Amino acid sequence: MIRAANCLTEAGANGRGINIMQRFKTPMLALTGLAAAILSHWASAQNIDLLTVLNQAQQSDPVYRQAIANANAVAEGIPQARALLLLPTVSATGSIARNRQDNEFAGGFGASAGVTGFTSKSYSVNLSQPVFHFDRIISLKQADKRLQQAQYQLDAAQQDLLVRVAQSYFEVLAAQDGLAFANAEYEALQRQLEQAQQRFEVGLIAITDVQEAQAGADRAIASQIAAQNALDNAREALRELTLAYHTELAPLGANLPLVTPDPANIDQWTETALEQNLALAGARVAAEIAEQEIKLQFAGHLPTLDVSGRHGYSKTGGRFGDSQSVSGNVGLDLNIPIYSGGSVVSRTRQAEYRSEEAQAVLDQQRRQVHRQTREAYLGVVARISSVDALEQAVVSAQTAVESTSAGFEVGTRTAVDVVTAERNLSQSRRDFARARYDYVLDLLRLKQAAGTLGPEDLVEANTWLAH
Repeated sequence: MIRAANCLTEAGANGRGINIMQRFKTPMLALTGLAAAILSHWASAQNIDLLTVLNQAQQSDPVYRQAIANANAVAEGIPQARALLLLPTVSATGSIARNRQDNEFAGGFGASAGVTGFTSKSYSVNLSQPVFHFDRIISLKQADKRLQQAQYQLDAAQQDLLVRVAQSYFEVLAAQDGLAFANAEYEALQRQLEQAQQRFEVGLIAITDVQEAQAGADRAIASQIAAQNALDNAREALRELTLAYHTELAPLGANLPLVTPDPANIDQWTETALEQNLALAGARVAAEIAEQEIKLQFAGHLPTLDVSGRHGYSKTGGRFGDSQSVSGNVGLDLNIPIYSGGSVVSRTRQAEYRSEEAQAVLDQQRRQVHRQTREAYLGVVARISSVDALEQAVVSAQTAVESTSAGFEVGTRTAVDVVTAERNLSQSRRDFARARYDYVLDLLRLKQAAGTLGPEDLVEANTWLAH
């Protein structure tokens, strides 16, 4: 990933901040060196998978494009601040006018009267070169910091896109599983209803058993409707990212590796997050910018110095003939502020309050990152145990359905027992599938909290799919 410090060096020390804009054109791919691999995979893939969705989302997701546009816009602040601090301003003015004089004289030697018309022309070229403006020095430093902050925000947007892509992808898979399990539950309960009706007709069971089986089948229909609606909503959410509907997604493979985070130490993950989390890094820079703003406002008390030069020409006429003049000057313009009605003092005090606010935001962000990292780590560890337990629960629920159905055949179990067993099996299957998806998502969120998440992590997750 781009480290903002590198770009800050280019922008500040080398004075070429505008060049880093080229990095924002395709920042995700430029960061990882995976452009060729992803594009090649996308072109040749037969199944829609994570990398295909990632490539589509990278091109169309408006949230991600906002971050790129913002970084480009902020980068323009550096040449603007540098122009005010270091570079001269040159302006030219000119005028031409037609004049009419109506002369009247009371008398005297050579006195005459009449109307005179003439043309007057003038032009001037003015130059001003800043020598000392402390506020502009601070503004350039702030522009560097804002670029650094924008880069952190762009990196964070990249990580957020990876997580949102994976989350939307697995939400569709989970909804597909939910619909498949709901259909399977309905078919099983429908068969149970048919068997109950046949057994009732020959007098082997009471009508209450048929009614219970009918109620189970009716609830299964309601579950089907809810599952189909959830699937439609999940596909709409994925389309929001990619601008494309996907009906066939590569499912998560059976051999998903359940690995404890490396290092297997929650304190090390927390320490890494406090150093590298991108949202926290952006909050640090925001606090630095707010602190510099105090100096910027205080600079209203300080004098400014400029070198100025002017070259001018004018030509005019009149009753007594034409006249023209050429003038030029070079000098120093010193401006010493004395009193501004207390506005500078007020703005400085306001900046101090804003700095305190930024420090409080930084502290809140630090605590939030600490909590999120530890929650994500514990979530990954707990999810591993949950997947193992739910896998066994599916096996047990399947065995329970078989034994309950056999008991119903011989009259030792009721239709209620069968319906309950079928429902437990469907719920166990859904929970097991959901837990596997959540494990992958928790792993990505842990790396996001630690500031280490990159497209290569989604490439690895893509290998866990059954292509």
